[in-house]
Amino acid sequence: MKPTLASQAATRTEEDTDHRTRVGRERRERTQARIIEAALRVFAEKGPDAPIIDDFIKAAGVARGTFYNYYQSTEELLEATAKWLQDDLIVSIEAEIGSLDDPVERLSSGIQLWLRKARTDAAWCAFSVRVRRHGGLVEQQLGAALKAGREAGVLTFTGADAARDLVVGALREAMFRMTEGRVSATYPRDITRLILIGLGLDARSADEVLGRPLPRLRRAARTIA
Repeated sequence: MKPTLASQAATRTEEDTDHRTRVGRERRERTQARIIEAALRVFAEKGPDAPIIDDFIKAAGVARGTFYNYYQSTEELLEATAKWLQDDLIVSIEAEIGSLDDPVERLSSGIQLWLRKARTDAAWCAFSVRVRRHGGLVEQQLGAALKAGREAGVLTFTGADAARDLVVGALREAMFRMTEGRVSATYPRDITRLILIGLGLDARSADEVLGRPLPRLRRAARTIA
């Protein structure tokens, strides 16, 4: 049956509506990314506590009303920038280690790749240290890796919260050291070894895992322009 003029008109109207919706969504996404990218530069320069809303509005070059369409406070924007930057790195890391069967190798590789990013991307490292926040995906994947290692019987820590804080605290201090000056090429591996042993893995097994090839990130993670 041939479509009627009315049905053709309805189809065109629906297509026009879908097109406008898609264009509007893409425009909003571009504006939001623009605000976040500007916020990254402001936070990296001033730290998490010093900036005011006007700093972000000026850096992004948007109207005040436009800014408040997306974020209502500095704290809210801080959470968004950490998620935008760090969760993106987790996506890149998971693309390389997600298929590994050994939970300790996944954890070890993830930590080393995180530290490699910090060692080779000074701006990313400085931001991550100064904002003291982590994206939701960071916490989710770390928690899952620790749980898998303990359930497999290879990590013997007792408290999940303590284990999480051991990993995050060691990484934060390692990254702070990187912002203060150069570290050796083996530094990320050395930190990872100490973390694994702290989580209950014996030294011999830690060395065996660390001796396996470490993948390179094929998907480029975001950085601070």
